[in-house]
Amino acid sequence: MENDHFLLIRGVKSILRCDEAEVVRGIAHYVVLQHRSLRLLSALIERTRDTPIPGAIALVGWLRSYLAVRPGDRCDGAAWIARLGNERRAIEKLLGLVPEPGWTELKFNSLPSVAGLSALVRNRRGYALRNGRPTAPVRRIFRIARLLHRRHEFYKVLRAIELIGYYTHYLEVFQNGRFGLAVMSSHSSPHGIAFNLAARKCGVPAVLITHGMPVRPVARLSYDLAVVHCDAARQTYLKEGCKIDRILVHGRRQHHAPMPAGPLPERLSVGVFLCKDVNEKRLCEVIEGLLCDRRVSRIIVRPHPKNLWLGLDAWIVSRNDARICRTLSSPVVSDVEASDIVLAGNSSVLVDAVTAGRPGGYVLGLDHGSPDLHAFVARGLIYSIDELGFDPDAMLRFYQRPDWSTVLRLFANVDEDEVSVTRRAIAIMRELAVSQRSTG
Repeated sequence: MENDHFLLIRGVKSILRCDEAEVVRGIAHYVVLQHRSLRLLSALIERTRDTPIPGAIALVGWLRSYLAVRPGDRCDGAAWIARLGNERRAIEKLLGLVPEPGWTELKFNSLPSVAGLSALVRNRRGYALRNGRPTAPVRRIFRIARLLHRRHEFYKVLRAIELIGYYTHYLEVFQNGRFGLAVMSSHSSPHGIAFNLAARKCGVPAVLITHGMPVRPVARLSYDLAVVHCDAARQTYLKEGCKIDRILVHGRRQHHAPMPAGPLPERLSVGVFLCKDVNEKRLCEVIEGLLCDRRVSRIIVRPHPKNLWLGLDAWIVSRNDARICRTLSSPVVSDVEASDIVLAGNSSVLVDAVTAGRPGGYVLGLDHGSPDLHAFVARGLIYSIDELGFDPDAMLRFYQRPDWSTVLRLFANVDEDEVSVTRRAIAIMRELAVSQRSTG
């Protein structure tokens, strides 16, 4: 177990480092632009930078994060968290396969619960108001927020303070429980970093089950086991300074299919898969271009589960074109299989597409991330639409190169299936749980 304050400092430094990524800055600014209330709040914070107001707003963020964590129905077995749908899907595959540790989800509340408020008031650490005045921990949060705000944009300050709120509550959960595993999927978010650090503080083995490619910089965390997206992702985690005792790579053989040997159909169904931070102007250009192509008979638009463009649905309706189909409820693999060609920006769905034998095209500027964020184009995995244009036949020839299958194996483990990798992960998790019980 490590020093509490040392871990928290490491956590704050990690989230600040992660938030230096262009894609994170882009999403933060994009969200503010989409909401008038956030624009007004941002203006207020900047005008009152040298007053207690930003610190008070940060404290609200701390309280919200602390109260967002809802302890599970039991306090032993394997604790797990999943805030977004892709995190949940990555972990839920294991729930029925490894029943014996007993799974306890630490859920997220959209509104503060009575139990959470009561716990906050009773907290022996004193995170509350006492006799109408802020206690020492509350004053420390104010001070930390003001110190960080001198050097960083406020959204970074707020995420750092949120991390402290999550960590405070997660630490209480682990200290009051007898958990044998801590399983997570999000590794560079405030709640993910906090969960990992709280488990580490209490000596609980940490397991990472990823749901996509990592975005650099990656939080330098420690894991007893990680099941990562691909070999390229494994290289990224290690180069970024993560300490991982055992690493497995998700198996994809069950979804693997060769690229078409013959020509593509004369009438094409094109899937356009979006990241959360849609560049609406660029998306409109792409869709209009596809509608003008005589070979395109259908366009499947699949928004991200956390789509941030509030006007997407209204824009699709305004086009009044039966060829445009918006989808989200069906599994990603179903929409990939329904597409002859898949287009996307900085999305891991491009790996899913080419693994399934569907030619994929990277569209520069479709989101607000860095160009070729995951180096899919630079390393020869994905055809670049912007450099070469939308030419379906040329796209297919790109994927029929003799050396392309070697590149694919760097980004997709097509030599193992999901079941075999999951069995190996289960065996390791059982071993970790048994070891924790014997030493706990």
